[in-house]
Amino acid sequence: MRLRALRDACIGGFLYGAVVYGASLSLLHVVHNRLGSSRDALIALIFFSLLYGLWSAAFFLGATLAVWPFSRPEARERRGLGVGLFVYNLFFWEVALLYGLTYDEAPFHPAGVWGMAAVLALLAAGIAVLVAGVSWAELRGLAALHRQGWLGRAAAALALLAVGVHAAAPLYTGRGRHRAAPPPKIAVADTGLKVVLVGLDGADWRVLQPMMDKGTLPAFAGMVRDGSTADLATLHHSNSAVIWASIYTGDTPGRHGVLDFYRIRFPGMASAGLFPLHRTFFKELSDLVAPLGLADQMAVDRFSLHASPPLWEIADRAGLSIGVADGYFYSFPALHPSRPESWFFSYGLDEFSTHPSDHVERFVQPKDVKLYRSLTSVLAGGDFKWQSGVLMGQLTGKTQPRFVNLYSHQPDSFQHWYWKWFQPDHYFGAGERLAENHDRIPGLYRDFDAFLARLLPRMGPDTVVIVASDHGHSPTIVDRLYSQHWHGPPGILLMQGGPVKRGEALQGANVYDLYPTVLYLLGLPVPQDAEGKVLLEALDPAFVRAHPVRTVPSYGGLGFSPGLPGARRDSTQNEREIEKLRSLGYIGL
Repeated sequence: MRLRALRDACIGGFLYGAVVYGASLSLLHVVHNRLGSSRDALIALIFFSLLYGLWSAAFFLGATLAVWPFSRPEARERRGLGVGLFVYNLFFWEVALLYGLTYDEAPFHPAGVWGMAAVLALLAAGIAVLVAGVSWAELRGLAALHRQGWLGRAAAALALLAVGVHAAAPLYTGRGRHRAAPPPKIAVADTGLKVVLVGLDGADWRVLQPMMDKGTLPAFAGMVRDGSTADLATLHHSNSAVIWASIYTGDTPGRHGVLDFYRIRFPGMASAGLFPLHRTFFKELSDLVAPLGLADQMAVDRFSLHASPPLWEIADRAGLSIGVADGYFYSFPALHPSRPESWFFSYGLDEFSTHPSDHVERFVQPKDVKLYRSLTSVLAGGDFKWQSGVLMGQLTGKTQPRFVNLYSHQPDSFQHWYWKWFQPDHYFGAGERLAENHDRIPGLYRDFDAFLARLLPRMGPDTVVIVASDHGHSPTIVDRLYSQHWHGPPGILLMQGGPVKRGEALQGANVYDLYPTVLYLLGLPVPQDAEGKVLLEALDPAFVRAHPVRTVPSYGGLGFSPGLPGARRDSTQNEREIEKLRSLGYIGL
C-alpha cells in the first residue's frame, strides 16, 4: 500500500509538472526566443517536461511522506497528492512573485526593514490563499476525471496538444525576423567634435546626488553645473546585457537579439539555444543538469548581435579613429581598427591576463604583446582600475581618437553586493560588518570622481564627455543580492563639453537616445530604424541649426566590420565566463 502510494505520488507529480508547468513554460521560451525550428521547439518541450516533471515529482513524493504519519490509511494517498499539489504551486508562485521584490516595487511604500517585512508577509499570505484556492479546484477537477476514467486520456490529450502547438509555433515565431538593409554609404559631416562615452553600469542618482550635495564628488558636480543631466529611462524586465546591447546598437532587444547574459542549449538543438525567462526557474533547473552534459550555457558576445553593429564599428567603418577600453560583452573579440592611431581593448582582458594564451589579438588590437605585458599591474586591480588605467594610458602623449568608449561593470556588482550597508535601515542584521562595508559604494563613486577629475582636464573644448548608466538600483531583502533593478529604475546621464548646454535638466531621455546622439555629435548619419532620438534639447540651438540631423535607412547592412577576427570563445573560456556570471549572482537564485 505504501509503495503504491509513493509510486502514484511520483507518477502524478511528474505528469503534473511536465504537462502543466513544463509544456507551458517551454512554449513561453519558444515564443520569447522566436525559435524558427519545429525540431528545436520539440527538443525544448522534451527537456522542459523532464526538468519540471522531475522537480514536481520530488515535491509530491516529499509531501506524501510528510503527511503519511498524520493521515488515515484510506486518505493517505489522496491527501499526499493534495498537499504535493499545493506545496509545489505555493513554492513556485511565492518565489516567482516575491523573490527580488524591491522597496520601490512594494505596495504601501515601506520606509524600513520591518515595514518591508510586513508587506512581504501580507503579500505571501495573499498568494498562499490564491494558490490554495486554485490547488483545491485543480484537485477536485483531477479527482472528477479520475472517477470517470478520463484522467489518463486527458493527460494524453494535453500532451498531444503541447506537441502540436510546439511543432506549429515556429511557423509564427520564426516570422518577421530582421532583414538587413543594403550597406549604407556613410558620409561624415564635420562637426568638429570628439566624443568620450563613459558607461558606468548601474550608477544611480540616489548614491550620486547625496554625495554631490555633501561636496564629496566635485568632478560629478562640475559636470552637472557645466553640462546637461537627466534621469535616463531604461528597459523594464531587462538586465545589463540586454540594455547595453540596446545602448551600443540603438536596437530593441527584439532586433539585436540579446535577451539575457547567456543562452542555454540542449543536446540536438540546431539553434544557438534559449535565453531563459526571468523567474521561471529554468536557469536553476538547467544549472543542475549542465554538469551532466544535458545543457550547455553560452555567454553572449559580439556575434550575438543580429542587426546593427556597435557604435565603435560604425565609427571605424566611417573612417574615424576610435579607442575602446571595454565595451561589455559586445567588444569581444577585439575589433581590428582600420586607422593606425586607433586602439581596442576588449571585455575580458583582465580575466585573460590570469589565464594567458597565444590569442592576445582577441583582446588587444592592434596586437601588441609588449603593450599587453606592460599592463600586468593594472589588469590585476579589478574592473574599473584596468579600464580607467588603460584609457588614461592610451590618452597620455597620444592623439585622442574621435570616439572613445569606456565601460565598467563595477558599480553594478558593488551595489548588488554592498547595498545592505549603504542603506542599513533597510535590512536585518546590517550592523554586522557595517564598519567594514559602509564605505564600499561611496568609496567606489569617489574613485569614479577621481577618474573624471583626471579625464576632464585632458579634454579640449571640442570634446563632449557623456557619462551614463543603463539602470539604477533599489534595495531588496528577498534575494541573494542586496539590490535589484528588474523593474527598471532610471540610470544617470551627464553630458559636458562642446555645444552641450550648461545647467540643463533634460526631460524624457531614454537609454535608446545615447546611440543616435553619439552618432550625431560625431557627424555620422542617424539610422531611421533607430529606436531613440538625438538629444537636441541638450545642445546649443546655433550648433543644431548649423548641423542638421542627417539620416540613413539603417546600419544593419554593415554586418561585421571587415577587421573583426572570427574567433569565438573556446569552451574553457566560456566556462570561465559562466563561472564569473555565477559568482556575480546572475546564475541561480
